Amino acid sequence: MRKGPRMDHEQYIVTIGFRAKKGKAAELERKLRNRVPISRTEAGTLDYRLYRSTSDDHLFFLFSRFASEKQFDLHLYAPHSLTLMAEYEELLVESPRVETYRTVLG
Repeated sequence: MRKGPRMDHEQYIVTIGFRAKKGKAAELERKLRNRVPISRTEAGTLDYRLYRSTSDDHLFFLFSRFASEKQFDLHLYAPHSLTLMAEYEELLVESPRVETYRTVLG
């Protein structure tokens, strides 16, 4: 008997854009780089990548995939995430731009 197509597990995708203040890009990059290995080890984190714009060295983009929205919430309220958020004000021109997505077809 033939089974139907396999359903892909729904994932929770989060993208965050950061724009550093003038003179703060290197410090922001360092702090974000330090966060990546920690976040990658958290339960429910499927992917966690940091990018820097090729046309604007003050612009960063974080792409992450989580097993569920609940797993993202646990990540967001982890002590290391809260500490970094408190430091953003001195490093960023504006609040980070956060977008969330759910898997449609993976």
